[in-house]
Amino acid sequence: MSKPVIVVVPGAWQKPVAFTGFVQKLQTAGYEATHVALPTVGGTELPLAGLAEDVAAVRTVLQKIAGEGKNALVIGHSSGGLVGSNAIAGQDNVVGIIYLSGFMIPAGKALLDMLGGQPLPWMDVQGDRVVGVPEMIPQVAYNDMEGEEQTKWAKEMTHTSAALLATPSGHEPWASGTTCGYIHCSDDNALPFLIQQQMVAQMGPSPKTVTLEIPLYLPSPQS
Repeated sequence: MSKPVIVVVPGAWQKPVAFTGFVQKLQTAGYEATHVALPTVGGTELPLAGLAEDVAAVRTVLQKIAGEGKNALVIGHSSGGLVGSNAIAGQDNVVGIIYLSGFMIPAGKALLDMLGGQPLPWMDVQGDRVVGVPEMIPQVAYNDMEGEEQTKWAKEMTHTSAALLATPSGHEPWASGTTCGYIHCSDDNALPFLIQQQMVAQMGPSPKTVTLEIPLYLPSPQS
């Protein structure tokens, strides 16, 4: 059986360039892989896109892969876990989803609900969009980097539509027969390890998990 195409669904705030290195590492390992540019990240057309538009963007990629007669494995990072969960509903060519320090949101709950109903201290809500507090972002998103690299990649971040954080999820892959796995990032300052563990409990008594002692971020080889 051929390997599935790995579809990476990024989280909020980070432009696609932040995942170029990750995708290239997957390709070097022998996997066909791609990542999805999400409409909620850095959008300028008003009203800003929300969860539905992100889901549609991922499904477009999944359907293209299906049209080529191939299966897909989805990797959802951070809020990409929410997007990926909903995007794979009804997609027969998806063999599973892996949450990479990602949000597993129960149906009927929004991402904001998982944060206690309020944005985290490093999130600055500006009307219809949310940005990261500049003074905090380097240690929140890039705490495995130092100096110029940390500053460089912090500048690559943009805004995310506030609607993404407030829209309830409509699908729970782990409760719908989909094979699920979770990659914990124990030093992730954006999504604390404890919250990751609490969400994984939804998978039942024997979840498929591994733990990395570093944050997710993998810079592009060109950086």
